[in-house]
Amino acid sequence: MNLSQWHKKQAVLLYHFASSSYLEGLRDRVRALRIFAEGILDTSDAEGRDVYLRSKQWGNRNTGENWANNGWPLLSDFQRSVAQSIVDQRSNIYHKTGAYQCARAMSEFSMQWTTSTEQDQFDEMFAELYKYAGYIDETTDRTTAATRWDDFGLTLAWEHHAVQFPVLPKMRIRPDLLAHSGQMPPKTGVYVSLDDPDATLQFAWTGSPIGKLLDATTFNATGKSALAAVGRAGLWRDGEAMLRFVLGNLSNPDLINDSFFEDSKTAELAPSLVARNAFTSAPSRWCYVELAKDEYEPIEPEVDETRQETLRCAAGELCAKDGFYFSPAAVSSRRHFQYGEQFPSLSSDYGKTIWQWDDNQESGVVT
Repeated sequence: MNLSQWHKKQAVLLYHFASSSYLEGLRDRVRALRIFAEGILDTSDAEGRDVYLRSKQWGNRNTGENWANNGWPLLSDFQRSVAQSIVDQRSNIYHKTGAYQCARAMSEFSMQWTTSTEQDQFDEMFAELYKYAGYIDETTDRTTAATRWDDFGLTLAWEHHAVQFPVLPKMRIRPDLLAHSGQMPPKTGVYVSLDDPDATLQFAWTGSPIGKLLDATTFNATGKSALAAVGRAGLWRDGEAMLRFVLGNLSNPDLINDSFFEDSKTAELAPSLVARNAFTSAPSRWCYVELAKDEYEPIEPEVDETRQETLRCAAGELCAKDGFYFSPAAVSSRRHFQYGEQFPSLSSDYGKTIWQWDDNQESGVVT
């Protein structure tokens, strides 16, 4: 098995988000936010803002004193938890961050003691920190049976981080380091599925039981159809192509039963619509992906090997894309099939019945 260019990008991202240097970046962001909060607390105290914020109805709720007693400790606890995670990584133990819990708890405390400019800056810093921490959480979360990262999420992550990787480290698959879903990995690191080329790679670790390998997150029928129709280079990135896929599959129940289907029929939102309905999970065999030290290779253009310019389906298979098809097995066989409809077998001396996508999708044409 060879790693595709996209597999290599996934591996680089996962190793990056699980690295100690990336975690140290979160530590630095939490520290900077805490220092900023301390500064505006000092300013509020020096200006005596709390005098005007105490009231008979709300008491001390909107004051800087209340935030200092309740909000600031949340940041301090968050900082300590990140420091502990850095220590634990040395023992191959990985954790989710406390970003979500910190955000939820801090939302309970008023920041009316700040100026609008101060609060905007605080909110901007926390939002950037929260997004940064989210990449760690997606990599290390073990609250579900399957990997949290999927093809869509890692594509967006690559778009955001690609500038950091002008070249890729050379990689090799280690067949001697193999495990199954549900088993502890033989070595901490990134693993690729041996059973499903579309499965998203995952990070697993040896230092704690929750580090075991999970089920693979991979494409369902809708995801496979989208990949075939749009191609690897355009999947999730090319909004117009994703919209054409949606409009060409208006009988696909995965799509039309989506709560936001009607609002999502735009080039901007079509990728998210498909992504919400494009994935499933399955057990897999996993093989360790090793990064070579100080050896690199250029990033090659994505090749749309998966794109099907002509869809071909055998009798008995289910239609993956609405449209007109014909079979060389019979004259005048052209007809319209809907998503999920089974292709029939035709009596013919031609042999096995193969239904082929008609490049001319206008009605009234005879083939």
